[in-house]
Formats: sequence, structure tokens, C-alpha cells
Amino acid sequence: MKWIIFAAVLASTGAFAENRSFESPEIRCLNDHTLPFIDGELSAQVIVDDAFVRCKDPIDDWRKSRKSLPQQMEKQQFSELYDFYIRMIDIRRKAGH
Repeated sequence: MKWIIFAAVLASTGAFAENRSFESPEIRCLNDHTLPFIDGELSAQVIVDDAFVRCKDPIDDWRKSRKSLPQQMEKQQFSELYDFYIRMIDIRRKAGH
């Protein structure tokens, strides 16, 4: 019986890992355009720059949703998002992804 429960839990965690419904549209787009290129030869900045261009519409929508914030805070959040993706790629490359 233990093995049946273990197998069910293991199978359900695998199914949950593939569920990307928790991602917002801009994050889903950025992940789609950065994660596949981590093992590539392009610099992290080139990958992220290209992803931000390709994801312009969802990122613009995200920025519009933050218009009620102070302008400095909105700019800081945008900068932190950009910097996060560059650091994430660099860290994964150093770790041997």
C-alpha cells in the first residue's frame, strides 16, 4: 500500500511541475525566451535584451498596471526584473545548469 501512495504522490508532483498557470503573462513570455538559451553561447545580456523586445506587449501591460505606483518605484521594479533575468542566467551557467 505504501508503494501505491508513493507512486501516486510522485506522479502528481510531476504533473504539478508542468503546470505554469501561476506565471503571469510577462513572466511566462520572459521564461519562454530566456530559459531555453541558458546553455547557449550568447551572453546573458543579449538573451535578456532579446526577450524583453519579444515580450514587449506583456511587459508594457505589466508596466501599465503599475502606473499608480510612484514613478521611481515603477522604474526600480522594471530594472530589478531585467537584472534578475541576467543574474539568473549567469548563476545557472556557473552552477552548470
